[in-house]
Amino acid sequence: MKEMLTLAIYLRPKSSVGSWLSSDTLFGAMCWAIRLTEGEQVLKQWLERCQSDPPEWFLSSAFPFVDADKPLHFLPKPLILNPDAGTVAEVAGDDRKRLLEAMRQAKTISKCAYISETLFASAARGEMKAKVLLEKVFDGAIEIKSGCILTKSETDLLPKRLWSTRHSRSTKRLWSTVDTQHTAVDRVLTSAAEGLLYFDTEHFFGERVGLFFLLNCPDEFPIDPVIRFWEHGGLGGNRSVGKGHFEIRKQPADDWLTQLQPTKGKVVILLSHCIPKGNEFALDSSIYRLISKRPKFESAFGQPHRVYKGIVRFIAEGSVLVPKQDKSAFGQLVKVGEQTDFDGVSHPVYHNGLGFALKAVMADEVE
Repeated sequence: MKEMLTLAIYLRPKSSVGSWLSSDTLFGAMCWAIRLTEGEQVLKQWLERCQSDPPEWFLSSAFPFVDADKPLHFLPKPLILNPDAGTVAEVAGDDRKRLLEAMRQAKTISKCAYISETLFASAARGEMKAKVLLEKVFDGAIEIKSGCILTKSETDLLPKRLWSTRHSRSTKRLWSTVDTQHTAVDRVLTSAAEGLLYFDTEHFFGERVGLFFLLNCPDEFPIDPVIRFWEHGGLGGNRSVGKGHFEIRKQPADDWLTQLQPTKGKVVILLSHCIPKGNEFALDSSIYRLISKRPKFESAFGQPHRVYKGIVRFIAEGSVLVPKQDKSAFGQLVKVGEQTDFDGVSHPVYHNGLGFALKAVMADEVE
């Protein structure tokens, strides 16, 4: 039996980041790194091994962390923590002013994407529910910063300023998202083209703030050459103009994950995008969110015949699902087309829909 391990891969930004790193983006970057460092045959073998049931290797999306004496990790907020109208009314009581404030706080909570590891573990054990969360946010015991929910004591770990001098004022944000204006270049006049303005989104991270993701794989998985390749080439969009460059390190995460989830959970919380196979989940009893993406073919190593892979729909991170069987991972790889190399050889192209999930005990609330 192959020894399996779970690694936390930490990405410390050395630049702004052009795009948030979802599980499908990371999977594609990992496959290209394996192909270019280990060879195409090795990549084919690993692709076959992640198409078994359950897959032999899979990964989560990237989430923020704060690099303190003990790292403070953030994970996707379980959707079951979003307060509904009944919860708001219960917390507010008969006080109209309190009702308006509770409605505002509930809306803010629903917009948040991440929750600290302490609160995530409490939610996974069934201790933190939507009503409790709203009450604690209302009373100030739990705070919200940069779309992240954390305890008041955890805010002391947040950076005092963002890493870029453009945003050097004192702040308690984890990152800032900026739309940067550009203009297209007229290739004939070799000058800025009139009327062809466009914007790129950049994420500037705070001091000691970075991203991390989880990788479950056999011990022989070639993660070290992948990390070296990424440190040279970058991750995500606009790598060729200096975005998405990181200092990367890995660390075992099995013990940490054991502390986050109960031993006997009846539901799972997704930490990645997921395209489920038929009959994997009891969706009628689950709380989930669907997202649609129009991903592109990789163009860094040759111009593809098609730009887009088509529309792909996923179940999003933070969804609370009732599985019909106990597995370490869910979902599937989806074939989205064929790609022809410079030498004329055609090969299939897949998109990652493997779901990285943690157990939780919230079935009574989901049903």
